[in-house]
Amino acid sequence: MDVPNSRAVLKKTQALKILLPTIAPLIVATFSAEVTMTVDEQYGQGAVTFVLVGWCVVLLGFAAWLNHVLFNRGRTLLPFLAAIANILLIWFWLRRAFTLLVPKADLRYGYFLTPEGAHARFWVLVCPFWVGLACLSVCFIVALVLWWRGSARGLLACMIPWWLAALVVFALPSMYLDGQGNASIFI
Repeated sequence: MDVPNSRAVLKKTQALKILLPTIAPLIVATFSAEVTMTVDEQYGQGAVTFVLVGWCVVLLGFAAWLNHVLFNRGRTLLPFLAAIANILLIWFWLRRAFTLLVPKADLRYGYFLTPEGAHARFWVLVCPFWVGLACLSVCFIVALVLWWRGSARGLLACMIPWWLAALVVFALPSMYLDGQGNASIFI
């Protein structure tokens, strides 16, 4: 006699149906930095904001796809939604802190590396990055627990490419700042 489980029941599905939404985020992780820099060169920094938000929308779509293939319920999607919201909030923090703390005139290459730029460096680069990384880590752990409880113990590795891509997309503005001598931002 089968007794239905009150928790999320993992849907029986074919390996190919699971493989595609699992591997798709790796494409984002692989090409997001290059595509973002190319858009910056071609269309300017104003277009990069739309590209970054676009990466978040794509990642959200991949998370919904993977969730639909495995569970078809909303509760297991919540940590992914929280991660995207976290990324967008941290980017807003970066942009706001940059406009408030970095002088608009006479911004030199390597400003954050100077003693007068140390305060701005902390609030624009260091603190938002580590807070965002901590929030993403919490979201990842919650996702692991929900998937574990949802009987996806054998498929926990399927979410790792998504979280890797989310980390790469999250770090794009910080990588750009460090790559440009800590003197510019494009979010």
